[in-house]
This record gives sequence, C-alpha cells and structure tokens, in this order.
Amino acid sequence: MPQSKLKAQKLQAIRDLAAEWGKAVAEQALSGAGSDKPMDFHAMEQIAAAAAAGLTQGTIATLLEQQAKALNTQQPCPECGQLCSVDYKDRTLTISGDQLRLHEPVCQCPACRREFFPPAMFPASGQPQLQSQRPPEDR
Repeated sequence: MPQSKLKAQKLQAIRDLAAEWGKAVAEQALSGAGSDKPMDFHAMEQIAAAAAAGLTQGTIATLLEQQAKALNTQQPCPECGQLCSVDYKDRTLTISGDQLRLHEPVCQCPACRREFFPPAMFPASGQPQLQSQRPPEDR
C-alpha cells in the first residue's frame, strides 16, 4: 500500500539531505561567477529557487517512474473489470508553477471504450478505491 504520510523523522532526514545539496549548489553558483564580488540577496533567492525547482522535478519524476515500473502489463478496467494492456503516453504535469514531462501509464478498455490511468498499488486505507463492478442502483 502506498504511504499517505511520512514520519516527521524521515521528512527531517530528507530536509537535512537537501540542505547539504544546497551547499553544493551554492559552491557551484559561486565558481566562475566572480566570487570575489558580493552577491545581492535577490540573486541568492534566484539560485535557491532554481535549485528547489530542479530538486522538485527530479524527485517527483523519479517517484512517479518507480510507481509506473511496479505495474503489471495488464490492469483491470475500473468499470467492467476486463484486463487491459498498459500503454504509455507523454503528457505535461504542472507542479509548483513549473512543468514536468511525464511518460505515464494509461489503459484503454476495448469493452467500455474507456481510458483510465491505473494505480501503481492499492490506495491507502481510508482513501477511495476504484471499483471493478458497478455499484448497485440507489432505491
């Protein structure tokens, strides 16, 4: 099952790791850029924002790619339950004011003629789940 919440300890370890990468980014920004001249705060913010955007894109792209790799070659249609082949389509995802190109899994049910995006795993408890059967009609 996917994790819906990371523990505070794990998130702090990730933040500490990113802070170390920030030191490397700062060194890279200063090398060959006339490091003998002082840099204004706006330039520092631009460097940090570019690094944060790159880190966000790389992290999300890698996590989504890992989930896609975990899929079987066929997934059940949430409408009728028929097994459908997993194909991949490119699309653009907007994240934090930036864009990320994805090569994401998609299925098309030949029976329902419905396109759907298969989940990598089952949703966490308390999260909505796709149903392979139609729910009974309301009275």
